[in-house]
Amino acid sequence: MSKPGNLVNRFTSLDDDACEAEAITLGQEGKSGLESLKQLLTNDEPDLRFWAVRGLWANGSPEAVTKLIETLEDEEEMVRSGAALALGELKAEAAAEMLAHLLTTDPSASGNHAADALAKIGPPSATVLIKAMKQEDARVRRRAAKALIPVESHKAIPVLFEALEDESYLVRHYAEEALRRMGVGQMVYFRV
Repeated sequence: MSKPGNLVNRFTSLDDDACEAEAITLGQEGKSGLESLKQLLTNDEPDLRFWAVRGLWANGSPEAVTKLIETLEDEEEMVRSGAALALGELKAEAAAEMLAHLLTTDPSASGNHAADALAKIGPPSATVLIKAMKQEDARVRRRAAKALIPVESHKAIPVLFEALEDESYLVRHYAEEALRRMGVGQMVYFRV
């Protein structure tokens, strides 16, 4: 394991491509690399925390996923966004609730990235996305409706049909696309 000072110096003396390569290398080193990445996550410098997130993504272990979920609460938008994107790529079902929280509460790009991550997680995220579709905030409904398109969950059909009458054009558009993708866009749907 690298000493904390050496680790910080390695990242601060490199360009972005080299930092990414270093983060990936640490992530692929297994447990020792994971310990170094966890140290980077505690650094005051947002860039270093961002590179730690990239390394955790490369590691992909259950412990790395847990750290990425915790990082969704980082004060820096780029770090939260990186964690959300990594969790989506890892299809981390355990992150669905925290990603939904970010989607519904964070007005920055992190909220959009949380929605993208839920879309990549797929059907296991349907429940939290359906819940988000019922929020008052049109931005939240838009994010959720867009994320439901690739999820293709039949559980979402009722809420998507309701969204066809949403005040937001984009919510209506994404709901229609989600229904069309499931093959129910042109069908009459009756609630039972």
